[in-house]
Amino acid sequence: MAPFSFSEKKSGARNSRDKKNFRKDDKRKDNTRKDNTRKEEKRRTGPIKSRPIKERPPKITGPHERTRNFDRPWVNDEVTGEELDKKIIFQLESLTPGNAKSVARHMVSLINNLETNPKEAHQHGKEIVYRAGRLGVVREKAGIAALRAGEYKEALKDLRAAERITGSIELKPYIAQCEAALGNARKALEIAGSIKESALSKEGRVEMRIAAAKARLTLGQSAAAVVTLTCSELNEDSPTWSRRLRNAYLEALKAAGDQTNVEKFLQKYPQLAESSEGDVGQR
Repeated sequence: MAPFSFSEKKSGARNSRDKKNFRKDDKRKDNTRKDNTRKEEKRRTGPIKSRPIKERPPKITGPHERTRNFDRPWVNDEVTGEELDKKIIFQLESLTPGNAKSVARHMVSLINNLETNPKEAHQHGKEIVYRAGRLGVVREKAGIAALRAGEYKEALKDLRAAERITGSIELKPYIAQCEAALGNARKALEIAGSIKESALSKEGRVEMRIAAAKARLTLGQSAAAVVTLTCSELNEDSPTWSRRLRNAYLEALKAAGDQTNVEKFLQKYPQLAESSEGDVGQR
């Protein structure tokens, strides 16, 4: 075998560079041919038509850009929104300052009208859901307002949404009331039986009793409804639930045919005689 020489090594390196140069030249020629082909095709057929671009739907950046399917309720100029509990105001801080103030003012109006003008409160409930429907406190207040106004399906939707967001068991009594009002009496009793009375606030206990009594009346169990509503809270005065609790008790007494106790109860609370029969479920 002939010994390796330096000249052979140099010759091999030169051949390698030549091969690389040849490949580059071939690639340039290939790109040139492709360009010429495109130009010739464009000359014969004209410009290539591009696929039409679909217009994107407008981006929703605020409540003012969505379609409003209800009339905006009026808010008294004296209402500032600062009347709300500090815990609620803190939850509204996730909104833009202007929207937070509007939601707060409508929420104050909702609370002020809840027991005296539930239809008006319901309109304010729609407004706050429209502006801040992702907040649990907003869906809760709107759901209760819809319940008072007799809009049970809408109320159930908002209350279940609030329950998913907050996980609060204090919403269970209102959900049970919706189920009872919609004719799902057994479902309402199932909800009432799933919650320990001691786990609820006083207001929650009263609301659950009203729900359970309504379900009992729907099932024709008027005596059981009277027993359910017989509680110490009947003698207490609360601006949020006393009148509705007493109306529910009076309705149960009438359904049970206990005329003697009906007359005694009306003598004790004569203002109940002036309320309509529909107050129990709607107020």
